[in-house]
Amino acid sequence: MRDDELAALAERAREVAPAFAPGREVRAVAPLGSGHIHATLRVALAGAGPDLVLQSLNEHVFPDVGALMANVERVTAHLRARAPRDGDERAVLRVVRAADGALVARDAAGTAWRAFVYARGTFAIDVVPTDELAFRTARAFGAFAAALADLDPASLALPIPGFHDLAGRLAQLERAVAADRVGRLRDVGEELARARSLGAEVGAALDASGALALPARPVHNDCKINNLLFDEATREPVCVVDLDTVMPGTLLADFGELVRTATCRAAEDERDLALVDFDAARFDALARGYVEGLGGAASDGERDALWLGGPWMALENAVRFLADHLDGDRYFRPRRPDHNLHRTRAQLHLAEQLWRSRDALRETLARAAGKGARAGR
Repeated sequence: MRDDELAALAERAREVAPAFAPGREVRAVAPLGSGHIHATLRVALAGAGPDLVLQSLNEHVFPDVGALMANVERVTAHLRARAPRDGDERAVLRVVRAADGALVARDAAGTAWRAFVYARGTFAIDVVPTDELAFRTARAFGAFAAALADLDPASLALPIPGFHDLAGRLAQLERAVAADRVGRLRDVGEELARARSLGAEVGAALDASGALALPARPVHNDCKINNLLFDEATREPVCVVDLDTVMPGTLLADFGELVRTATCRAAEDERDLALVDFDAARFDALARGYVEGLGGAASDGERDALWLGGPWMALENAVRFLADHLDGDRYFRPRRPDHNLHRTRAQLHLAEQLWRSRDALRETLARAAGKGARAGR
């Protein structure tokens, strides 16, 4: 975000902050985190009470902010009811209602804002640096899924219908191919052929494994390390954040997103594909951590199908990036020419590596489930 854009956003945050913290002076506003959907700011306030996290909501991605916030409040209330009485108060996000009782407030331009209590003494990171941290991250997300196991999935709205639907994403790609809005189809023949071929193979495996028939359960749907807060002193995971995509789904999507983002040390948009390399030791740490975090909350069918999550999520993201490239970069904001094509190539390369390693993935998860997880490395 450019300096002028950040300054304008901070000014709007100052404008809306009194709706959530009436009578308290805004001392400072600073950007927080690295999310791509909402703009997130830490607002330091004078007087008694905590600082706030303010987010301006992206109503293009989430047009029904009422349903979105009802989900977040329902999920956080469920988690809080199951938290230990003497547990860390930062362990569950705390939604702050506006003074009028609403879950959102709008600035003069009509933009919707929401607020959370700022969790003091925490930090977030974007990259998993070690196998030990991969283990702890996966264990935290597994425990999160286990804590939601008894929340009725029908009680949650679908803020993004079809979010993790490989067949639907492949159909979206074919629509983008047919439209060829900006004349890019002629340059992506190889990527398109590979995506179609792998899509058929992974789709068939999902069907044959019974993964598509697994009962829906509340899952996070976006399990990346930057959606965890860590304690500054202990370096342990404290709180799962970014709950906007918590909705009915399968554990495969959660574990698969961990695999996609943590088993490859290269960036999601890496142009040098020689650097996009699947790390089997990292996968082992993720498998052990996730299984330990889940405990007895997963069925045998869910555990048996978990290995498919990585190839599925990497391929699904490649397909989404390619469709957006063909559509003229309407969803994923590019930061350089052909950015979404570079993202496509990196994720497609990773998906193919994961698919070639499918026997090893299956064996590693079976070992983790059979023997239980050991301490992280």
